[in-house]
Amino acid sequence: MKKLLTTASVIALTAVLAACETTAPSQQPEPVDPKPPQTMNSSTAPAPTAQEQSAQAQGQQSQAVITLHLAQQQQEEGLVDVNVGDGTLYALPQPVITQAQMSGVSPVVDQGGSSHILFRMNEDGAQRLNAITEQARGHYLLLSVNGQLVSLAQITDTISDGTLLVPTQNEAHSSEIIQMMRQGPQQEGQS
Repeated sequence: MKKLLTTASVIALTAVLAACETTAPSQQPEPVDPKPPQTMNSSTAPAPTAQEQSAQAQGQQSQAVITLHLAQQQQEEGLVDVNVGDGTLYALPQPVITQAQMSGVSPVVDQGGSSHILFRMNEDGAQRLNAITEQARGHYLLLSVNGQLVSLAQITDTISDGTLLVPTQNEAHSSEIIQMMRQGPQQEGQS
């Protein structure tokens, strides 16, 4: 499995994590089902293996610039290890939301001066975000741009308005992430 983080993103993510207030959930979150729901019409089709899921996820990521993956603290079969600087999270190999479910993105600075990126979802994305955040409180959403992990957010509440606010290091970091999104998918061999 390819390593998801470059040295620069580990440093950036460590700073993001240090700036975020982290609290342990009062209850351990329930494990995430590592197998996505089947969308095939045939009930006799075999479930994909973890390797096939990983290949499918890489195909989806190569088509989408922005992806959100669901992750948890407990290791389970079928989940991918993700180094988040000061620890490891275990993520579904396929994204739960991609750029196709997003209608807009903008940088935001809150009243306290903290920087974020605000994602607005289309109808499909809003429904997915609502379902994910309702069922996976205490878990994490990992934001990747062009396959590079750029931020993470812990799910604390159900999001029913179709918007997702993801923390960034500062305004310059928000601008860099948005610029990466505008550049589109990176081809193999490009950096």
